Amino acid sequence: MFRTIALACALVVASAIPASASGTYVTGFGGANWDDVASPLDSDTGFVVGGALGTSVKAVPGLRTELEVAFRTNDVDVFKGFIQAEHNTTSVMGNVAYDFNAGIGPFRPYVLAGVGFAHTEGVIENLSLATVESSGFAWQLGAGLNTQLADGVKAGVGYRYFQGPDLDVLGFEVSDGSNHSVLATVTLALD
Repeated sequence: MFRTIALACALVVASAIPASASGTYVTGFGGANWDDVASPLDSDTGFVVGGALGTSVKAVPGLRTELEVAFRTNDVDVFKGFIQAEHNTTSVMGNVAYDFNAGIGPFRPYVLAGVGFAHTEGVIENLSLATVESSGFAWQLGAGLNTQLADGVKAGVGYRYFQGPDLDVLGFEVSDGSNHSVLATVTLALD
């Protein structure tokens, strides 16, 4: 199923690229990630890294489509650190973004929405590396600001709310799959 959803997301992006080959770009991003976990769990601030291949949609100025791959990870303490675990999520998303024409000084705001597939796992480090996993539908919403650094190079900051599959251990929901991320981005034009 992961391959099917990843292929569908790739086809959405690939179908838009011929419409505007002059707007193709690649973006790399990284930043802090906060994972919502249930009590008595306590999640430390983690990180997110990823990248996207996208294109401008020529017919609608400001509209972009992209295929994104990302990895999120957070350390989790159970019972004040008596048990330690990692919560990792890998996602493949098809995104649609819109860049607003009205800039804020040198910055250009954008909004983003995406759907796709995610695989999440909890790895319990103190108990013989026990692992629990879940896979399924994921979605995200985001916003941010970009600025032109040089010809074909943009930098930006952004926020993402990511909702992936929940993670259960023996019928107890340890994570509802939601994450909040603050990102720094670099975007390079490919043409």
